[in-house]
Amino acid sequence: MSLFKRISTLTKAALHEGLNKLENPVLLTGQYLRDLENEIATAERNERDLKVTATVLERRKQEYTQLIEQSEAEAVQAVEQGNEERARLALMAKLRYAEQLDESINSQAQTQHSLAELEINIARAKEEREHLKAKRTELIARAQQATETLSSAPHSNSVKGPNVGTASRGFERMEEKIFEWEALAENSKYKSNSGAGVASSIDPNLRSAVDDEIERIRNRKINTDKK
Repeated sequence: MSLFKRISTLTKAALHEGLNKLENPVLLTGQYLRDLENEIATAERNERDLKVTATVLERRKQEYTQLIEQSEAEAVQAVEQGNEERARLALMAKLRYAEQLDESINSQAQTQHSLAELEINIARAKEEREHLKAKRTELIARAQQATETLSSAPHSNSVKGPNVGTASRGFERMEEKIFEWEALAENSKYKSNSGAGVASSIDPNLRSAVDDEIERIRNRKINTDKK
């Protein structure tokens, strides 16, 4: 696919998603990381709450077990003494405690399961946070290089530089947008050096890297749509 077709493809994809403006990668990625930090903080609060709940349920299990044993002993003693009414009351209490014990056991199992899943998700989120921090640095550097190239290139009616604005969506959209900036930057180089020919105006390494990145994003979107 030619560079100009790739620009067209990116532009159409952006329009299809309602993205009719270029966005500031610093604002976008910064906001995305802040949102992720808030999610991690919320998850850690939930983790602490679940641990407290698990501890309370464990204590209740021990208490109900003791009460069951006590009720059993009282019932046995009442029968031995010929006090059937007292024995019945003790056994009714034992059954209630047994039911509450079962509920506590089930609740604790569910709590432990939820806690295990939450701990895994928190670990993954923290790992993703570090990855995104590194990615943010990369995206900012690439965006700065692209905008500097555009600002230093001759003006053209057919190519416009990025109109930096506010943003509220994630890293993938920002990366796609930076691809477009890089493509526009290469296009501006082409227009300012048309006498040297296409082969000399487009860096083959950059062209190959952009091709690979675009293909990776398309494959990721296809895989996401299939889920």
